[in-house]
Amino acid sequence: MNKIPLLLCALFLLSGCAQQPISDAEKEFNESGQAKAIEREEDLWQYYDDVNGGFSFQYPYSVSLNGEDEGQMQLSVLVEPIDSFEGAMGYNKETSLKNLEALKRGNYGESVDFALEESKKVVRVEDAYAQQFMVLGRFDVCDITFERKLYFFHNSNLIVITLSAPQEAVVQSAPEYFTRDPENCGESLIREFEKQADFYQMLAQGEGAEPAQEWFDTFDAIVNTITFVDTPDISALLQGMWTSLDDAQYQMEFVGETKKDFYDNEENASGTFALTDESPLAEEGTEGPYLIVDEDDEQFVYAIVDVSDTELTLMYLPRGNILRFGR
Repeated sequence: MNKIPLLLCALFLLSGCAQQPISDAEKEFNESGQAKAIEREEDLWQYYDDVNGGFSFQYPYSVSLNGEDEGQMQLSVLVEPIDSFEGAMGYNKETSLKNLEALKRGNYGESVDFALEESKKVVRVEDAYAQQFMVLGRFDVCDITFERKLYFFHNSNLIVITLSAPQEAVVQSAPEYFTRDPENCGESLIREFEKQADFYQMLAQGEGAEPAQEWFDTFDAIVNTITFVDTPDISALLQGMWTSLDDAQYQMEFVGETKKDFYDNEENASGTFALTDESPLAEEGTEGPYLIVDEDDEQFVYAIVDVSDTELTLMYLPRGNILRFGR
């Protein structure tokens, strides 16, 4: 029996299978960049978009947004207009205005919250600067927390992104950095103040144990996904004449801060309008921005569902009627 030719044929067949040419469709997909779209873990993360704040970022499924799952790392986002912000621990208008100017120059500015001194640094976010710091505890000697924070400004808002870690799990992963104070705090482990800086440096160098290191690294990864979104000038987009898509004889015209209504080319109403992010008539689940129109002694409220150069969709509140217009 001549076994060698059979073996060579088998090898040839296997080699032929391995070297089959890819189809034109596969080649087009590979060259399009779509095949590389999931090479980064972040590409599979969830998205957070804030239209009013003008920014977005991504976060992993291991993170719970706004306390939805207490067993996970907790992510919270604060967006507050600078002019109306009054809070504690430096989160107020006066400090915000000072820090806004400092960060424009790439300087840290004034501290807010109970920032660990060694953790305070200025980082770049897109084309802006931000404060980055860690909070390990606040007022009470027994208080213990694990928060990493990014503090920055965009669209006249103060924005603070906070990632918190599960306390017990982090303490158990690095018990050498904690101690007990039975007289004041019972048997619970608390911060050992002299070692707080060492705890931060350990994590910054990537030498911590899970889950502390995971929390630290996840925050940095989230920050790296932040992008600023250009917020459209809605007032500018509204300007001009709009024709109802449901009744061609009905038209609206926005000129400056004035809104006029026409029917069959005759003006039948006129008033002033304003835009706001909050409406007393908005029901739960109805999102702004809102168009507020004052005509004589009456006020009309609309949710702006969509607006572009060519299309405008309004929801009349509180009834919920949809009004569609085109240029």
